[in-house]
Amino acid sequence: MNYQDFQILVDKNKNIRASSEQGEISGELRWEKNQIKLTLQLIDSGKTNRELLKALGTQLYRAIFPSKINARFHAAIANAQANEESVRLRLVFESPELAALPWEFLYDEDTNIFLGNNTETVLSRYIDVPLQKRDIKSASLPLKVLLVISTPTNLAKLDVAGEEKLIREALGKHIEAGEIELDVLHEATIRNINQKLREKSYNVFHFIGHGVFENNQGFIALEDNNGKSQLLDDERFANFFLGNSNLGLVVINSCQGAAVGSNQAFAGTAPNLVRRGVPAVVAMQYYIFDNTAKIFADEFYRTLALGYPVDEAIQTTRNAISMEVGLDKRDFATPVLYMRTSNGIILDVKKNF
Repeated sequence: MNYQDFQILVDKNKNIRASSEQGEISGELRWEKNQIKLTLQLIDSGKTNRELLKALGTQLYRAIFPSKINARFHAAIANAQANEESVRLRLVFESPELAALPWEFLYDEDTNIFLGNNTETVLSRYIDVPLQKRDIKSASLPLKVLLVISTPTNLAKLDVAGEEKLIREALGKHIEAGEIELDVLHEATIRNINQKLREKSYNVFHFIGHGVFENNQGFIALEDNNGKSQLLDDERFANFFLGNSNLGLVVINSCQGAAVGSNQAFAGTAPNLVRRGVPAVVAMQYYIFDNTAKIFADEFYRTLALGYPVDEAIQTTRNAISMEVGLDKRDFATPVLYMRTSNGIILDVKKNF
């Protein structure tokens, strides 16, 4: 599938600039701040229904798609469809307050669809950092995946065995064919992870465990030498991947890995990883239940293993979650994709499979 880019940048003064093949067009963001915040409180508590989520999605949509930009967006979709292409929708926010909103709930009343589920308009948070835009070189076979499982004995137990099984099943035929190499690390201490990353050049790093967001900072719960929780802040966690040019994707399957701070747009584990140079990061903006985590692992890796761009893979995964769990729950909008690559090809494996 080929894509046409449609990028929306909202600056700190809430000015909107939309860029596409049809040129640039500007607008102004207007939103019902207090009403949206009340809705978000209900969603945070898990008190949701389909009408509530559609109402929120409509408010968010109207905020960043004022009339002229909305018309240009629909024109871009029509043009892409005429050429048998899709639209790659990239959202860039300079305001931390706006970056913290769950834009994966964007809902277009005209088409009666959540944009986060629509495979014809793949959606990602684009991190525009002052670094050289770096696309990932094609991974040589086998594609190397490191699954890190952190289960501190003093934290709530997760069904990590079930999720590991699903990941193995999703990648099974590719592992048997020698096309993907999956390593699993169960004792997730800082030293063990560092040593594992030095043993080989991994293309994907997948973390399963607990994450917390406190005082505008994200933390990942690793294990100390006694098996207890050792919280690692987002900056120290990002240091695992410094200078790793082969790493294309980090997946953080923890309950608050996608949170963004209120005083810095890059605060929070996922966006900080992209800021440090990781091309793409998938993380969760709400607590993810075990059954949803299993759907995510199964659908996402099966799609990624076929060579699909990571933004298309996450889009089909959100759609699969919405069909199995329902559009009345927040689960389908929980996975968030942050990236800084130009084409979404994180793992260029299709030509090798």
